Amino acid sequence: MEQLEYRRLIKVLEHVAGARAGELYPVLVEAVAVHLGWVDAFVAENPAYLALGSDGEEQYLTMFRPDFVEEYVERWRWNNPFASRDGVVCLTRRGVATLGQLRLRATGPERDFADTFLRRNGIDDMLKIVVRSPATGAVSTLGVPFDGDRRAIGPGDLLMAATLGPLLSPYFDANLVPAPVRAQVRDLTSAERDVTEPAAPWKRRPTS
Repeated sequence: MEQLEYRRLIKVLEHVAGARAGELYPVLVEAVAVHLGWVDAFVAENPAYLALGSDGEEQYLTMFRPDFVEEYVERWRWNNPFASRDGVVCLTRRGVATLGQLRLRATGPERDFADTFLRRNGIDDMLKIVVRSPATGAVSTLGVPFDGDRRAIGPGDLLMAATLGPLLSPYFDANLVPAPVRAQVRDLTSAERDVTEPAAPWKRRPTS
């Protein structure tokens, strides 16, 4: 990895290390957007396909619209290629996977997830990074959507993703649940408020 890329990762970790209790998610999202160019990153806590025997309390910390997450949970969740056998193997062994890689062996419904659901919402590819809590063993994933018209996933993104996952792990022992929106933006500058307030994190638990 180039020295500049290391510096970018260090900047992300510096921001994450300074996050106050309960504010890891918004700090992480801003850090990867600013320093890595990964916009609209989201966290899935306890994803069922990577946490066998879990109680099903999968949660999402995301800035996507609520209707997007509702449709994902109700219709597309189990057609997600990351939840396929290949997806689970790739994420478990390598700690990182892309939608483009998994699509090559995807089933019809899994291709529909990418071609119908994601592309309709402006997403052409997606990067997934596994983050395991060293204290509890709990699994989270950091997802990064890519709009192919603006930027594609490159080799540098994959290398940084594989490096970043283990480095983030110690910070995922903290509570990821964001504080109320006002508490999150209260101490920001006016310029930062303009960016943060329209896209406040939204938390969702799937219905059983």
